Amino acid sequence: MCGEKHKKHCLFLKITVIQIFHSDSPMLNEKNDAELDSPPAKKKRMGFFQTYDIEYLKVGFIICPGSKESLPRPQCVICGEILSSENMKPANLSYHLKTKHSELENKPVDFFEQKSLEMDCQNSSLKKCLLVEKSLVKASYLIAFQIAASKKPFSIAEELIKPYLVEMCSEVLGSSAGDKMKTIPLSNNTIGHRIDELSADIEDQLIQKVRESKWFALQIDESSEISNVTLLLCYIRFIDYDCSDIKEELLFCIEMPSQITGLEIFELINKYIDSKSLNWKHCVGLCTDGAASMTGRCSGLRAKIQEVAMNTVAFTHCFIHREHLAAENLSPCLHKILLQSAQILSFIKSNALNSRMLTILCEEMGSEHVNLPLHAEVRWISRGRTLTRLFELRHEIEIFLNQKDSDLAKYFHDEEWVAKLAYLSDIFSLINELNLSLQGTMTTFFTLYNKVDVFKKKLKMWLKRTQENDYDVFPSFSEFSNSSDLNMRSITSIIFEHLEGLSQMFDDCYPPEEDLRSGNLWIINPFMNHQNNNLTDFEEEKLIQLSSDLGLQSVFKSVSVTQFWINAKTSYPELHEKAMKFLLPFSSIYLCDATFSALTESKQKNLLVSGPALRLAVTSLIPRIEKLVKEKE
Repeated sequence: MCGEKHKKHCLFLKITVIQIFHSDSPMLNEKNDAELDSPPAKKKRMGFFQTYDIEYLKVGFIICPGSKESLPRPQCVICGEILSSENMKPANLSYHLKTKHSELENKPVDFFEQKSLEMDCQNSSLKKCLLVEKSLVKASYLIAFQIAASKKPFSIAEELIKPYLVEMCSEVLGSSAGDKMKTIPLSNNTIGHRIDELSADIEDQLIQKVRESKWFALQIDESSEISNVTLLLCYIRFIDYDCSDIKEELLFCIEMPSQITGLEIFELINKYIDSKSLNWKHCVGLCTDGAASMTGRCSGLRAKIQEVAMNTVAFTHCFIHREHLAAENLSPCLHKILLQSAQILSFIKSNALNSRMLTILCEEMGSEHVNLPLHAEVRWISRGRTLTRLFELRHEIEIFLNQKDSDLAKYFHDEEWVAKLAYLSDIFSLINELNLSLQGTMTTFFTLYNKVDVFKKKLKMWLKRTQENDYDVFPSFSEFSNSSDLNMRSITSIIFEHLEGLSQMFDDCYPPEEDLRSGNLWIINPFMNHQNNNLTDFEEEKLIQLSSDLGLQSVFKSVSVTQFWINAKTSYPELHEKAMKFLLPFSSIYLCDATFSALTESKQKNLLVSGPALRLAVTSLIPRIEKLVKEKE
């Protein structure tokens, strides 16, 4: 097959030889002799077509398969050297044969034809090898991406994935397929390099999208709970015009000193922002947890960013963190119950034998639950769920503690203590429902303010009902009080006092003057008649024009609020810009906290701290593996 291909290539391929002053081809000797007898004329460049024939093969040359038809390049069939197109003269080709392969000068044309066939077959095999190599490299990228996304150690590729891959392919596709799988580069170092390259590609895509978005918002948080290393995480929210929606991505993960000021935090962030050619003036929001180094008026991060961003940034204290601060407000007697409950949980859960014995006891007694959740002093662990389980298993736990001769059993003998525990389990369950509703991605000021506002109204309703001795909203306390002979008057006064203080704390943590919904509800629904909009006269006219568009009304019903305003950029650029400056800012640091939580739980946290693997573990962007493979070529 290679011979037929070569014969067609040698006999029928036409080449163009341009800009030649003289030809040394034997076929043109007669013409040259005639020109010698004629008067000398001015030399000029000529271009003509010449059919490639056996004369070139006689001196050991063929046309290089990869050269262009307009500029063919000769290739030696002996050494494989490729000459420039200017050397497509028989004399130059003969000179190459004489000087570099003099021992083959008198070989017949059949010899060179055979060499040509061998070269053709060799090139074909090499091309196939390159294709195989490309697929193997791509496979290693795909596996590396999945390892990072799954938060697995890099060594799993060579220790687990590759052996089973070879075994499976050999079984299903044959031994040759298994042998091919053995050649996939999956060493620990290779996977590490692949992850670095994939992460760099994701980062390049992200920065490009942020630049196209123009406006962006940040959320930042720090943690020192992972491997004794203090990490600074920063997430960014931007407009992705490719999908006409808002996206959230990890911007960077930086290791920093444990003792650091707000100014030093700013220097770290600013160094990254400058290195990526981003502009602080396009930052419309920054959300933090409210720590002193983050929000100090004089020397903190907030002050520095206000300075460089020309006061264009809306600063937000995390909604979830504020809710956590409000919920921490407990009277001394209720706080004491909370601490004593933690002691009981610690006594049981800190000892594996105690935990197993309680489980067996609960099973023997036919209890609905057979174990206790572990108590932890972090916001994501549900106190409500922990206290509710403790209340529901109070009889089983009392028996268990008596068997262990623990002094902690005395608490369950005290009905007033149990009644307070019942109330705490109820109120923290309700607070936990609010906490869960505030968590999540793509939240905005509008949605979270609405949820907090609803909870504040519920608190006022609960206060009113407790004054009327109606405790149905607190099911555990209501059930216990109905079945107990205990005088509940002192306890109900404690409950009323706590609810009153809780309501005041929520008002303090979410003051009405900071409610950004005021004057901006037109963003949530531009087709309703809202009073006192924070708009200029020109913007008000544009809003009237937009709200009268029946076509846009139909679009508004079928897309999200953010998608609607992104699509309005062309027709209503002023309203688009104003709306996006309220929709882009983060309202919580949920993404940072969720990432820290995942790192804490991950057994491979030392690897994830390295940034590139962490980026691949949390990104929603798809790495351009084909591009990376092509660059490897």
